Amino acid sequence: SLCAPLWQFLQLVSPRSRAPLSAPFEATMSAVSFSKTSVQQAPASAANRPLLHAHVPTVTAPMGRRTARQQPRVPPARVMSDPPETMAQTFMRGPLKVTGSGKPLTKNELEAVKVELAEFKAKTGMKEPVRSFMEGDDIKWRFGGAPDYSLTNLQFMQGRTTIHAEGSLEQIVENLVKTWEMERSHKTDPNQHQSVDPAKFNIAANGWKRYDNNEANAVGNYNVLLSGCPANVWDKDNMSWEDSHDAFHTAFAAFPWEVLEVFSGPPTVAFSWRHWANFTGTYENNQGKGELVELFGFGTATVNDKLQLTDVDIFYKPETFLEVLKGERDASEMHEAKKGFVMGPGCPFRMG
Repeated sequence: SLCAPLWQFLQLVSPRSRAPLSAPFEATMSAVSFSKTSVQQAPASAANRPLLHAHVPTVTAPMGRRTARQQPRVPPARVMSDPPETMAQTFMRGPLKVTGSGKPLTKNELEAVKVELAEFKAKTGMKEPVRSFMEGDDIKWRFGGAPDYSLTNLQFMQGRTTIHAEGSLEQIVENLVKTWEMERSHKTDPNQHQSVDPAKFNIAANGWKRYDNNEANAVGNYNVLLSGCPANVWDKDNMSWEDSHDAFHTAFAAFPWEVLEVFSGPPTVAFSWRHWANFTGTYENNQGKGELVELFGFGTATVNDKLQLTDVDIFYKPETFLEVLKGERDASEMHEAKKGFVMGPGCPFRMG
């Protein structure tokens, strides 16, 4: 049941229940004005840019009952039987168009995407989202190198519904989540994930099983966020990390994500979000027609004084999304889902 988690969420975002910012957060966030219409940002010094630019040391402290010498098992980097020609599509590998080749981008196609991205930025003045912590000689990359987000960024910038002010809390939250997704998907060693506090991080969806940092890294984001689905919709007990990502890799060319609105500031941030893609590929032998598929939901994320994630709760309805990909529902039903939440200013709540 979502009743208890939802009631906790409503209590959280109620103005009367918001705790004052701790001293470290007042120092960190004082440079940012939370006004959605006029945002002012102080110069990006090392002291006030922990999320976007500052280097946060890797945390290797013992976890749980482990001794200092007993580090968590790090899965080996996966070797794909048909590795992509570029690093632009390591997971989302569906065609750009329904009539496309059905294969990942070639180097020439990627170069064309980069040209289009540069032209789009020059025309609109928009900036690409920031994914931090992608540089370092010792990073254990799952595919042998850092991912290329040119295609994802282009589709994100073309398809998003909300453009947040530079330096706003919404933009900071959006970039933090994108950094977390990048690290969880591409860095095999959970101790190298700098967007989270490895010793304290935990995550759950819809009040289902809660995973700590090592458990979440072992099973993968999809198994974490779909863990409570019926087995006929998503069988997590028989789905490895690799299987869970393979399930979607031919469905979309990219799968962008955006923050819609933020309802409370640090240390516990409550926000609504949207995930979308054009279903140009296939899912379980069902061929997409290029239709837009959308997911809407809300979440809460607690961060520490380094703006690292510690506690994350996500709420949404994944069953409809999977049934659309299987061809059992029409994509229009997903567009109606956003009407089930009030997405305007104030506190979101379920309708009906």
